[in-house]
Amino acid sequence: MAEDPLKLYNEKRNFNKTAEPEGFSEETSERLRFVVQRHAASHLHYDFRLEMDGVLKSWAIPKGPSLNPDDKRLAMMVEDHPLSYRTFEGTIPKGNYGAGEVEIWDEGFYEPLQKAAGKSDDVIMRAELHKQSMKFVMHGKKLRGEFALVKIKNSKDENSWLLIKHKDEFSTSQHFDAEDFTDENSKVTTYLNSKNSAKKSGRFKNYTPNLSGEKKLQKFIKPMLCKAAKEAFDDENWAFEIKWDGYRAIADLRNDFQLYSRNGLDFSQKFKNFFNQLKLQEHSMILDGEIIALDDLGKPNFQLLQQIGENPNLRLQYQVFDLLWLNGHSTTDLEYLQRKELLKDALKETEVIKYHDHILHNGKAFFEAAQKASLEGIIAKKTDSTYIEGARTDFWLKIKALETDDVLICGYTEPQGSRKYFGSLILGKYDEQGKLAYCGHAGTGFSDKTLKELFVRMQPLKIQQSAFEEIPATNSPATWIQPELVAEIKFTEITKDGLYRHPVFLRLRENFDKQINPKENHKVSTTKQNIIDKKEKSAVNKKVKLTNLEKIYFPESEISKGDLIDYYQKVSEFILPHLKGRPQSMNRFPNGINGMSFYQKDAQDVPTWVKTEKIFSDSNQKDINYIICDDEETLLYLANLGCIEMNVWTSQIFNLDRPNYLVLDLDPSENNSFDEVIETAQAVKSVLDKGKIKGYPKTSGKSGIHIYLPMQQHYTFEQVKNFGHLLMQFVQKSLPEITTLERSLQKRDKKKIYLDYLQNRRGQTLASAYSVRPKEGAPVSMPLDWDELKFGLKPTDFNIDNALERLKTKGDIFLPTLGKGIDMLMAIENLQ
Repeated sequence: MAEDPLKLYNEKRNFNKTAEPEGFSEETSERLRFVVQRHAASHLHYDFRLEMDGVLKSWAIPKGPSLNPDDKRLAMMVEDHPLSYRTFEGTIPKGNYGAGEVEIWDEGFYEPLQKAAGKSDDVIMRAELHKQSMKFVMHGKKLRGEFALVKIKNSKDENSWLLIKHKDEFSTSQHFDAEDFTDENSKVTTYLNSKNSAKKSGRFKNYTPNLSGEKKLQKFIKPMLCKAAKEAFDDENWAFEIKWDGYRAIADLRNDFQLYSRNGLDFSQKFKNFFNQLKLQEHSMILDGEIIALDDLGKPNFQLLQQIGENPNLRLQYQVFDLLWLNGHSTTDLEYLQRKELLKDALKETEVIKYHDHILHNGKAFFEAAQKASLEGIIAKKTDSTYIEGARTDFWLKIKALETDDVLICGYTEPQGSRKYFGSLILGKYDEQGKLAYCGHAGTGFSDKTLKELFVRMQPLKIQQSAFEEIPATNSPATWIQPELVAEIKFTEITKDGLYRHPVFLRLRENFDKQINPKENHKVSTTKQNIIDKKEKSAVNKKVKLTNLEKIYFPESEISKGDLIDYYQKVSEFILPHLKGRPQSMNRFPNGINGMSFYQKDAQDVPTWVKTEKIFSDSNQKDINYIICDDEETLLYLANLGCIEMNVWTSQIFNLDRPNYLVLDLDPSENNSFDEVIETAQAVKSVLDKGKIKGYPKTSGKSGIHIYLPMQQHYTFEQVKNFGHLLMQFVQKSLPEITTLERSLQKRDKKKIYLDYLQNRRGQTLASAYSVRPKEGAPVSMPLDWDELKFGLKPTDFNIDNALERLKTKGDIFLPTLGKGIDMLMAIENLQ
């Protein structure tokens, strides 16, 4: 049997972690296709792929193809790719082969330069490939005419080829740079700019590409958001506005004019007309409003707004409803009515820039009027409320006249008539039991552009079998996809069977509160919903509902709850070994580090799949139900509860009275420098070396250092605590001027570091290795090599943004703390 040509491709990829299509050989088309993908990985390059023998033969071209015959571009042959890779665009996550951003730079058809009677194009090209010299004609959007791809003879690298353009009507004698032929709104360019900016700033946040391709700004204001209310009401303390169906937009009219979405996507080019008109405003302001498109009857129409690329003459308006800044002063602390009064006076209205007015008190009548006008609904705003950036509060409420919902795209049907790409989307949702249920088709609401864009997005997600247990009937042949893309739809009602009546596609949702239903292997992403394979239906369904992902947890560094959850998902393989089997004491920060926090040991009303252990508490004289974090779903569940840090016992549930390790906690006062903590840690290392004891240090993530000694559950807590006391006595004697063993805060010298050995007691908890700490900048408790404990090191050097890169380089250097324990008696003899 011939070797699978895609074996190497599949071996290099983990398809639970990357959206790239799994490799299967397919039949070659009669008309051969090609694609060139622009790929920002460790370095920017162009992947040149030719359909041949049922796969894509592939070369990486560092400088990209050229139309100048004098340019002989190096092309490194790489593994074959599946034909389905031809339409792949998107993000390959960090930690995966080829991690980075991929987009299609050119595509089309190609054919051999020299035809042969009775031989197919595929056979001819395969023969030329075997001879290591291919000549062909390309019919692309950018690459056209004759080309040659020739193997470099006697090269040290046997995969080295040259791509050369022949002289013809499509060639040029001018300098050719592939980058000059790249869309200025390219997602890869945005990715590269973000990456370069991150190198300069030392901080990089993942950039999720969006369907419409706008650039994402580095700094932007997140607008105040609404909570949902079930029905309209009358109240003299409230004002009411129309709820527009459009794009939320912030206009910053200070020194650098900016117009952007609620997620920081640059709107300045997309809505160039009124962006230019905004520059003519007379005052320096920051405005909050909604961009809408009006139909022939003057009503807002979101589908029209999505078609702006195809119809630049749409009638657009920017409905401005709030004012955040005016002539050098923030207005966010003013009451709603005061801000509206200032806005009305300051805003210069034009045909497209409008002041969005309000009414007072009479919400019910206003809502009825909105219903009759077929508007989306109304917004209720407390008249004395201030403007809270990025917050979703009870001061702003939305009451919808039209129902909308978020649904999973589970497949699509073949197009009928003149429709291109697909007919309708097949929709699904998880029910309360975690089962994926069919909930209808959406065949309207698409423009030609969104049809194509959605089709491209769905191609890498194609699967052989439906993800539904009960396959729904369709009016034309269906193509099934992994249910990862989320669409927002509007509808008239939900039937008794759970189906949406008259669903209309509104938009693809890039950020939303999700339910995750992962495979048993627990490889979960905060941006994906994995489905339990039909062969694994016996596995326990697990759902993690992630909420309020945009809530800011670390205000100064603008790190959100979603960033925290994303960190724990990515670091799960490293942190879970240090959490498994250990009772968890939850320290919850539901409103971030500056909000109210509380400890919770006794877990109540947890999902059935969350593992818990009842442990009797002598102090409380009752059983405490502790959460045991053994898997990734539980880790994300805890993070979603607001557990910024993961605090665990030093022993495990199968042997609670014997710890896995001893902890020496170097706890400085406010008067100690971190250099003094490092000096103390070095003194601990000297004591350990004398006793021939292996110890493993980590930053606490706050101001101290923890040093762990593996015990492998050979000793009781009392024995471990007493041994820790002995070690700390040696340390204190070597550094009497800066260390103390005095436990009492009242008696302790405020200029000395407390040598804490009392953490070695049953039920004591410490922040785990790789745990984030609730301190500004989101520092991480990071294991260190001893030679890294040098003066000048700071505990905040390791944080949520750089921890994963370090782990990829060094691996889990703290794992030995769970391994072979020390011989305590032998160590004591050595110390004597």
